Amino acid sequence: MDAVLESLGLDQACLMEKLEEGIQLMAMNCYQTSQHLHDCTIGMPPHSDYGCLTILFQSCEGLEIIDRSNGNWKAVPDTPESLHVHIGDHLEVLSNGRYKSVVHRVVYNSRCRRISIASIQGLSMDQKVITAEELVDEKHPTAYKDTSFREFLQYLLSTTDYANGVSYIDSLRIFNP
Repeated sequence: MDAVLESLGLDQACLMEKLEEGIQLMAMNCYQTSQHLHDCTIGMPPHSDYGCLTILFQSCEGLEIIDRSNGNWKAVPDTPESLHVHIGDHLEVLSNGRYKSVVHRVVYNSRCRRISIASIQGLSMDQKVITAEELVDEKHPTAYKDTSFREFLQYLLSTTDYANGVSYIDSLRIFNP
């Protein structure tokens, strides 16, 4: 996290204090294998993670990320004993879009039962994520609305967009002329 903040020219202490007081969620998912499922069957629809960073372990292939340059899905290789680190929505908002949250999905793996363990680090329930003032100027106006974890949860409860593959970050974008 320090390296990311340093690359943006931001004070590391400020965000690190907020993260220490923030939320850490752990999600464990099991995707069963079945002869009735194909390798293209969606196990979890496309989304980005709401937090600063997500650290993910997967037991076998099934995770895919979108290639933003052409919109194609790419399989994340199964590298034994490795962890994947994903940029989350918090960092996209904080960095004013200089870092992009990773849009990903899960497809079933017909050859093995897939287990994933995700650790998501973010700010506390009501702590607002805002774009860093240092990253806003005439050429780079604020591109995102402020948000909090509570507002994210309210969004999940109030819409079907997220379940249909629309990431929360899309609802935060401000379209500047």
